[in-house]
Amino acid sequence: MPSRLTIKVGGLYSIDADIPTFRPTHLLGILDPLTPDPLAYRHDPAHRLALVLRFRDVDAADPEGPGGHHVAAIIDFADRAVTASRKQEVRLLIHCHAGISRSTASAYIALVRDRGIDRAPEAFAELLRITAQPWPNRSLVELADRQLAAEGRLLAPLDAYRAANLHRLHDLVDYHRSLLDGDRDADSGDAVP
Repeated sequence: MPSRLTIKVGGLYSIDADIPTFRPTHLLGILDPLTPDPLAYRHDPAHRLALVLRFRDVDAADPEGPGGHHVAAIIDFADRAVTASRKQEVRLLIHCHAGISRSTASAYIALVRDRGIDRAPEAFAELLRITAQPWPNRSLVELADRQLAAEGRLLAPLDAYRAANLHRLHDLVDYHRSLLDGDRDADSGDAVP
């Protein structure tokens, strides 16, 4: 039976609207280590499977950055969503702080688990259709590539995209700063960690 998996990627700035309108059956939240769970998680929690991971958005080895155990948890969660989608409609909401790096890398991993490693370019193309601001965290994808013995097949589309879109990195940094500035305004000058 074909997959009935729908993925939505978001950030903390959109989660208050995303959860009640998208009504995820599965929620993967990726937060910085000290960030509390968003209040939106309380919206109808009995009707979804949830996984919340905490690590920083870094591309290099860092004790607070993504590790193999994080990626193993993402792969396992994606596999559970994909398995469920063979029987019923699954709406997987993946979010991080800005909806740009950790969440898009995780969405890509989920799409690869749905389509198969040999169709990684197709999965990456689908990622580009479902999110407007992708800059997937390369460390997460590299760790997944290793754990899945993909021999660089997950990295190839990501690296090609990054090489062709280096100019976007500056725009994405500015976009993220504008989101943080909005949070500062909303919170009387307190930045979101």
